Amino acid sequence: MKKFTKKQMVATGAVAIIAIGGISAGIISHNNNVHAQQVAKTKAHDAKVKADKKAKAEHLAKEKEAAQQKQVATLLATATANPSDNAIKAANDSIAKLTDQKEKAKDNELVKALNARLSLIKKAEAAVKDYQGHATDANKQKVAQEAINNLKDKNDQDVKSQLQKLFDDSNKQAQDAAKSAQASQTASSTTGTNKNDKSKDTQTNDNPAVVDSGTNNQATSNVNSGNNTYVPNTPNTGGGSNTAPNGNSGGSASNSNSNNTSNNGGGNANNNNNNNSNNNNGGGNVTPPATKYIAWVKDNTTGQMLFSQECSSWASASAAASSFMNSAAVTNLIFDGHDVHSGVNQA
Repeated sequence: MKKFTKKQMVATGAVAIIAIGGISAGIISHNNNVHAQQVAKTKAHDAKVKADKKAKAEHLAKEKEAAQQKQVATLLATATANPSDNAIKAANDSIAKLTDQKEKAKDNELVKALNARLSLIKKAEAAVKDYQGHATDANKQKVAQEAINNLKDKNDQDVKSQLQKLFDDSNKQAQDAAKSAQASQTASSTTGTNKNDKSKDTQTNDNPAVVDSGTNNQATSNVNSGNNTYVPNTPNTGGGSNTAPNGNSGGSASNSNSNNTSNNGGGNANNNNNNNSNNNNGGGNVTPPATKYIAWVKDNTTGQMLFSQECSSWASASAAASSFMNSAAVTNLIFDGHDVHSGVNQA
């Protein structure tokens, strides 16, 4: 076996060390490349997972927004068809959950319009209710009709028709009550006039024929109501005594006149009697009995008479009927769809 010199051994060791170092460096480099590739793959995977999650979240958000917009549209349609505080509040709460600001702004404008309509409806309902309780008040009548006319939205035609019917019914009752009162006043006035006419002066004269049998007697009977009439005697040309007493009695006063004509010496006596009587039963105009008025409130839907009261005047009867129409019981019936009428009749 050949022996290496010391110089050769050193050279050989150096070469060996270099070889080993190169191999180690190669291994290290390979390991680094593998690690880098693994890191890159992990990052890519994580990025993909994150992107997938984001895309899924966005998709879910869009679906949720679409569902919310659909709910808002349904609630707005309900409130549009029949505006009410509850319907508008439900729409508002649903709109608040929208994330699309442009869509939210558009829906909020629709809610403003609904609130304006609801305000007009409430004002008209209050005005009609006030007029029902004061149907003879011309100012309340005007306010109620104007409030009804302000309901111009096509979706409010049903409530407008209902309020107009209530208004027309109250208006007709007021007109009928006024006509009834006028007729009663006219009748009362006519009755008083007729009774006065009957108490005016009437005269009936009864003149029997003169019978000539030596004595000429003429009797004249005047029945006079309210007037005193003096009738002189007729002279007797046949002689004798002619006497004509004239008596007049008229209630609290009486006048007596005597007129004697000359005695022409004849054998006939001419007596002329004139009697006036004034009789007026009661001493003046007869006062008609007091008129009574019946205030009433009736539910025409059920046919039930809700209220009836006898009063001494049309005004007090009208006030009683109006007062009962303002009661909570009648108000609840009206807004439950009942047809409630009031009025005043002469007893």
